[in-house]
Amino acid sequence: MGTPAPSEHTEPPVRAWWNSRFVVPGLMLLSTIPFWFVHTPPLIDFLAHIGRYHVQLHLADSPALRQNWDFHWQLVGNLGVELLIAPLAAMLGLERAAWLIAVALPLLLISAIGRISRALHGELTPFAIAAAWFAMAYPFQLGFVNYWLGCALALHVFASWVGTTGTNGSVMRAALFAAAACLVWLAHAYGWVVLVVLVGAFELCRSWNRAPAAWPSMVIVILRRAWPVMIPALLMIVWRQGNGAAATGHFFDIGTKVLGLVWTLRDQNIWLDTLSLLLAIGLLYFGIRSRDVRRNPALLIGAASILFLILLMPGEMFGAVYADVRLWPVFFIVGLTAIAPTDRMQRGAAFIAGLALAVFVIRIGATAVGFAAYDSAYARHLQALKDVPPGASIAVLTRPPTCEQWRAPRVAHLGSLAIVRRDAFVNSQWDASGGQQLLTPLRARGTAFNADPSQYIEVALGDCDGDLSATLAQRIAQIPRDRFDYVWLLDVDASHLAAMPGLRRLYQDDRSVLYEFNKE
Repeated sequence: MGTPAPSEHTEPPVRAWWNSRFVVPGLMLLSTIPFWFVHTPPLIDFLAHIGRYHVQLHLADSPALRQNWDFHWQLVGNLGVELLIAPLAAMLGLERAAWLIAVALPLLLISAIGRISRALHGELTPFAIAAAWFAMAYPFQLGFVNYWLGCALALHVFASWVGTTGTNGSVMRAALFAAAACLVWLAHAYGWVVLVVLVGAFELCRSWNRAPAAWPSMVIVILRRAWPVMIPALLMIVWRQGNGAAATGHFFDIGTKVLGLVWTLRDQNIWLDTLSLLLAIGLLYFGIRSRDVRRNPALLIGAASILFLILLMPGEMFGAVYADVRLWPVFFIVGLTAIAPTDRMQRGAAFIAGLALAVFVIRIGATAVGFAAYDSAYARHLQALKDVPPGASIAVLTRPPTCEQWRAPRVAHLGSLAIVRRDAFVNSQWDASGGQQLLTPLRARGTAFNADPSQYIEVALGDCDGDLSATLAQRIAQIPRDRFDYVWLLDVDASHLAAMPGLRRLYQDDRSVLYEFNKE
């Protein structure tokens, strides 16, 4: 069960094209292609985060923002991009800085996969190329950017941990890894959990190899070695005590966990995404059962531990939704990276590497086409803001997630760009107690239209594509007109809408309408 040092591995085939030093940079470059054609990264929640970053950066110098929002820094395990955005926005502007961060996240993850594969197998394996499919998995598409940054950093820190194993007693090493673990925790607490799981699994395998029966002493040895990455536990205690109770629930919701698995690679095409996931599951099964591969026990234990966490964790934890199923991509990344071919399966390895690369290229192409279409739609919809004065208050309404097809329109938080471009107030930001709340919506406090999910209208599943005029009129009638100046409908077929009494239409395109309240 022991984990051999990288130097103990069989020397990888010199002519194996997948082990070329150009493969990982090539995968990284390919992952940037979808962003070449967009101004605004179509990552669902990230659009709301960009609005929050604008308040973070400009609240002090904008009276309109101060009227609508409050922002307070606090120590939370969810600050990754908030800390990065200030220096980058100062150099590039907010929206371009946000674009750059979105581009960088898959790059970080793919490079981490390559580092771990080389550190533990001595080569980049064909299975690691398949793991790169998950660099733009559904949590990334949802816009969980702090989480994705935290996971990428955790994998890099783990790769460095493995690479410096021979210097365990170094004080400098301990200090550096303690600081790195704190940085991962600041990016996102779940990333730190991934780091602890992987380091713990690695040290368990090292100790087991030397004394498999000495459990009490083994635990002490593991704690003595791994304590630097445990330091953020102190930060976790401070966070939870200082922020009060945040929502935690949906325990053992097996249906949602299975749905999260099915959605792991959800992006542009249900057939492509489902087939890719089935191929990944098949590769994992092959890696577990075949005698022609070698398996790294530390990564296998790490993957099994992450699977255990997915099954055990609640669906909502510390105010974060999808707390459990967002770990599915990490499970596949770790599990696939655990597998390497032996010399007996050179033809099979070449086939798997070619298949993995082909699937990656096809997926990137589909994502690029989809992202370009999203950006074109965003550009049309955002034309409505030309008619909106600075400091306006906009009630955003859109169809609920239950109306979405596999390829979602990704406009639930598009209204938050009105904060960036007009210092406006919109009702689609979050107002959560405890947990990780930095931004507080103020303009419509005390009403049902102050925060997410008030932007969603209630639509019966069979009525999603029908005439929504009556439903929208009923919902608009509930909007407090003393708090809002405009109503912005997104992902609605405007051509079928009846005239709305008390509203003046200012802008319309194929899937959005902007109205102004007639307050005379």
